Amino acid sequence: MFRNSAVILAICLSLAVHGAAAARSGTPALEAVLQQGFPVQPEALSATTQALLHEYEQQKDIASLIFYSYGTLRMADHYAAVNDYVLASEYGKTGFFYLDEAADSHENTPQVRYLRARIDAYLPAKQGRCVIALADTDYLLKNRANFDSDILINILFMRYRALLSCGDTAGANTLLTQLKNRGPVAVKLLSLKSDASPAWDIGEITQIVVPLMKGE
Repeated sequence: MFRNSAVILAICLSLAVHGAAAARSGTPALEAVLQQGFPVQPEALSATTQALLHEYEQQKDIASLIFYSYGTLRMADHYAAVNDYVLASEYGKTGFFYLDEAADSHENTPQVRYLRARIDAYLPAKQGRCVIALADTDYLLKNRANFDSDILINILFMRYRALLSCGDTAGANTLLTQLKNRGPVAVKLLSLKSDASPAWDIGEITQIVVPLMKGE
């Protein structure tokens, strides 16, 4: 059974995505992922991921490319879980390549930089992506006028996790002190386990993903 909050979020996501779709058609694969999430079964996940790539090639919608990279990284996780490290490595390299391609080609688009940081900030330190997350969150903080207070807290938390991964304990502790005074949203994020990433929230969809779908 869904919790009430989950139902409300699903309704909000549906409304937000419907509004974006009305403004810009041609991204059914992306819209499906936003409303339903990525499939769990590997065959369906692979099909969805390829549909996102095809969608990007046809529509040049940068959000579709970013979510293609997300799906590819999920495929890497799947193959790592079944000990197929060759395919895991191939999918991982492909996923990060396209994630970086999206961000580097839209380096002055805060939403794109946010979506890359959303992945990199929560990766294990051994991945070595924390430096990229720090660069992206630094850019985002310099452009904080684009975001509301809750999204800003998300950015600060991503930076906090990236600092920890990069071994900057002093910097992380300084940011931790700031976060503890930022209210319930920050408290909820700080309650996450060290290897967990937060669930997507409606603000991320409406302020980050939907503007990209609209071509803003």
